[in-house]
Amino acid sequence: MQNWTGLSRNCARNFVLINKTWEVDVLLSERFNWDRLRVFRLVAEARSMTAAAKTLGESTPTISRRINDLERQLGTKLFQRSKRGVELTAAGKRLMDLADQMQGLVETVGEQVAESDSSVSGAIKIKASDGLGPYWIARHLPTFHRQLPNVQIDLEIGLATEDVVDHEADVAIVFEKPTHPDIISQPLGTLHYLCFASEQYLKDNPEPTSIFEFQGHKLLMHTDYVHQIERWSKNIRELKDFIDYSAITNSATALMTLCEHHGGIAVLPSYVAALDTNLVPLGIPPLAPIQFWITYTERVRRNSAGIAAIEWLLSVFNEIEHPWFARDFKHPTRTTRLDGPRSGGRLLQDPSLPRH
Repeated sequence: MQNWTGLSRNCARNFVLINKTWEVDVLLSERFNWDRLRVFRLVAEARSMTAAAKTLGESTPTISRRINDLERQLGTKLFQRSKRGVELTAAGKRLMDLADQMQGLVETVGEQVAESDSSVSGAIKIKASDGLGPYWIARHLPTFHRQLPNVQIDLEIGLATEDVVDHEADVAIVFEKPTHPDIISQPLGTLHYLCFASEQYLKDNPEPTSIFEFQGHKLLMHTDYVHQIERWSKNIRELKDFIDYSAITNSATALMTLCEHHGGIAVLPSYVAALDTNLVPLGIPPLAPIQFWITYTERVRRNSAGIAAIEWLLSVFNEIEHPWFARDFKHPTRTTRLDGPRSGGRLLQDPSLPRH
């Protein structure tokens, strides 16, 4: 589905030449909230506010409120309730037709400039956590710069909160849903934490089949994970008082290096299975699903380089291409080939099968 946050207002102005209606006038308003149109499309396609809420990682009352805000902004009713859920009114159908046509226009423009857009330039500062920044975002930066060679990305590593409001970052990835009224946010994905170890460590030590067998093993943790334990599964919260961490570090690089050199069992996000490492995901169920959001402000959304960076980040965490970030957990196995530069085509072993 098209990302409406990044919809070009220039495209919309061209569109108005052939579709001069009251709806288009409102869409062109500088105050129009494009996120509401994205929510509208999801509700219309699903015919359910509950289904749209699940897709967006929001609550049903929140989706209902955003639809009410859109209806108030447009000055008309867009949905009516029925036995099958919600149905579009006549005005809702007109808006859906306009949205579909505008999406087609944006996709056409996108195809024409996909190879390289040297007209977009500027500097965008992105703040991301110690894991996602260096191990996921950075590895996709070359693709971004092939398409947008004149946009400079300043990638700062660290935990962000309301950095985009304070102008400490243009775009930030956060692990708490923002509440500041000036912050625009979208669910970006979910991290599923697994236990990893090197093949040699598993040869030298019996492989644990549950977290209750961690005693006697060297457990390696990131400082940020230790602080997040209260949000993890009930069992791991109960174990926190007697788990003996062999090493705790605030560096994802140090954590992975220590694990790769047989230093113990490391707690890492499942996307590590897609990296070029010799780490093996254990068959233990995930310890925690932690959701994260992309955040920015209207200032960045009105900037062409900002829009490009936001759209690129949304694609980098697309759960269809990168299932590691989907809400529903899927364990990496050797029955699934990880193609391309992300994995070197390695195969990961099914955790239910014996190791050789």
